[in-house]
Amino acid sequence: MNYVYYKDPKGNFGDDLNGWLWPRLFGEGKEKDPDVFLGIGSILFNDSPLFRDLKTQRKIVFGTGVRPVHKIFRLDSSWDIRFLRGPLSAYAFNNQFPYIADAAYAIRLLPDLDRFLHMPKKYKVSVIPYFKSVPFFDWEHICSRLGFNYISPRAEKGVEHTLEEIAASKYVIAEAMHGAILADALRVPWHRFLLSTPHTEGSGVSEFKWMDWQAAIHLYNINATPVKLYRKSFLHQKIKSLSRNRISAEFLVPELVKTELIKTLEDVMEFYLSEDEVVRRIDNKIYDETELLRREQRIDSTSFITTH
Repeated sequence: MNYVYYKDPKGNFGDDLNGWLWPRLFGEGKEKDPDVFLGIGSILFNDSPLFRDLKTQRKIVFGTGVRPVHKIFRLDSSWDIRFLRGPLSAYAFNNQFPYIADAAYAIRLLPDLDRFLHMPKKYKVSVIPYFKSVPFFDWEHICSRLGFNYISPRAEKGVEHTLEEIAASKYVIAEAMHGAILADALRVPWHRFLLSTPHTEGSGVSEFKWMDWQAAIHLYNINATPVKLYRKSFLHQKIKSLSRNRISAEFLVPELVKTELIKTLEDVMEFYLSEDEVVRRIDNKIYDETELLRREQRIDSTSFITTH
């Protein structure tokens, strides 16, 4: 299958999981393969550039999330939706298709899962910002000042190293959703904070995908911790007055935000983890879908799938 996913030039852990995980479950993918596989990511939306040129090819959706936009996503016979990330994604298709959970939970089918689950805890708390928040601050310095471990969402040392860092943590504080998802999959309690995502990703998109995932794992009324982005009022008002469409512009005041960010991270006390029984049900359902797809693709399943 041809694994299609968003690829940031500088790397993004959540998206890059696709290139690491699926070859381990389904074998190496090739661009010339007739079937397209869509796994981890919020990439289901009308006119997505990822599959704009793949209209006639069969597109297998395996735990992918919807990105809410103003246009209805119209499907044709080329779409083969096995399962979606969560109930909000399912609702976007009038509940025609089932949901299980985010596709990243498929990591729990790998034979070296036990290695991650039993990894010695080197860090009390690790922090994973959203990849678009990385340029704002010296995150390593901030985390060092707090006595926390910094895990880069860019995964510069590779996806496996990032997974090991998550597994070696007692707790994870994440702005990156897949930092929290992989923490949950590896049974590490997590807490969400918000910094740039309402502005760089859009609050509608960010909240939709987090609620979609959390509802799928039966976690509701989760408290997230926002960090304020301050405006330089004179510049802000000046640009507003010059802008024909009156679009508001955000201006980061690094020292003010850094002070609040440090205080926010230091004050986090609530951590969350889905129930073991919920994860076991997810394991079984994803295992069944994985085995079905492997049989259809004629992939030998004896080498690296665990038994559930």
